[in-house]
Amino acid sequence: MSGDFGPLRADVEHLAKARQDSPETPDTQTPVGARPEQLGDYFTEPYESYELPGKGESGPRCGEWKPAGVCDSCGRLDLTVEQCGRRTCPQCWHGWARDAAVRATERIQAWRYGQQGWKKQAAHAIVSPPEGEVQSTRQFWNGKKKAAELAKSKGWRGFAVIAHPWRATEEAKEEYREVEPDVGLWVWLRQSKPDIHQWVYWSPHYHIIGATGADMEPAEESDDWVYSFIRSVTPYGGISGKESHEDIYGLFRYLLSHTGWPEGATRQAVTWYGTLANSVFVEDATEDWQHEKPSDGLLSVLRRHIEEVAGVEETGESDGESGDEKTECPVDDCGGVIIDVWDVKAYLRQQEPPPDVEKRMKLAWQWRLGEIEPPPGAKRPQTEEQARESWVLVLGE
Repeated sequence: MSGDFGPLRADVEHLAKARQDSPETPDTQTPVGARPEQLGDYFTEPYESYELPGKGESGPRCGEWKPAGVCDSCGRLDLTVEQCGRRTCPQCWHGWARDAAVRATERIQAWRYGQQGWKKQAAHAIVSPPEGEVQSTRQFWNGKKKAAELAKSKGWRGFAVIAHPWRATEEAKEEYREVEPDVGLWVWLRQSKPDIHQWVYWSPHYHIIGATGADMEPAEESDDWVYSFIRSVTPYGGISGKESHEDIYGLFRYLLSHTGWPEGATRQAVTWYGTLANSVFVEDATEDWQHEKPSDGLLSVLRRHIEEVAGVEETGESDGESGDEKTECPVDDCGGVIIDVWDVKAYLRQQEPPPDVEKRMKLAWQWRLGEIEPPPGAKRPQTEEQARESWVLVLGE
């Protein structure tokens, strides 16, 4: 949307801050942070125990090269790289953020599809607790609920909440302005500051993204927490409305790039409330207070359009995937087709390839299942060259 929803207004000071900043865990009251200049003996490594996407551990097999398929004609092995999909993984977090943003965009756009008139409106806001009020893991998570309660009191009907533990320091913002990079502040911090925790400070706040109401209430001085309306999003453009999808997806993708959570936490980064809550926006609405999702067929089309947008937008921080499925054998004049390793068993029940090709298919399948492994020293190849050397050992030829 390009305008305010009635009395809903943006607080200029917090709008500037938002532009700059733009899972269950143990119930603990251990202090987790404060501004660097306020740290004393009481705070020990305060916010460094909170994880940023891509700044944690990878899965045990992540990055390992494994069989992906075998050519049904020449028996050439096709390879793939194992991906753990963890949000903490330096290699996989891009894919996690992209997929999470696609799912969130699909949910909001599916909701907007079923609404009429002003009910299609959606927007973005920030809820911030008073400085120093959130000082424990329990308070950090409970802050989502409190932010949601404030959003509902302002007129939001259904929305997502994304928690951010940090804000960038003034030093970071100043250097960012001096450098003038072509990317946003947080993308620049991630790319140029390996010691990113030295450039942020503990300042939890909660982003609200979703459907607004007919009569929205503005921020009030009497509010316990600071409520800041940021902007209305692009008007809903239908199932194939690229601009609308781009706006919602880009917002979620950006916010997910620098969300955070206590080390080892498993809570979802995106939590839904109101009419978009998981128990309310459902496939089969049997209660008066529930809302039914569009059909599977329509959702499939919607997701395809959003995924196309996600592919176009993933240029600033590529996850290294082209998205193209390899089906034809790349060997010159072969003319064969790559049989996916997971389809090998079914393929061999129906086809009779040459004996050497059949052998290679079975070995590739067994290797991928973990039933056989290359000899010691070649078990977990980290490059394609190492994987092909391991393959020779597996074949025993």
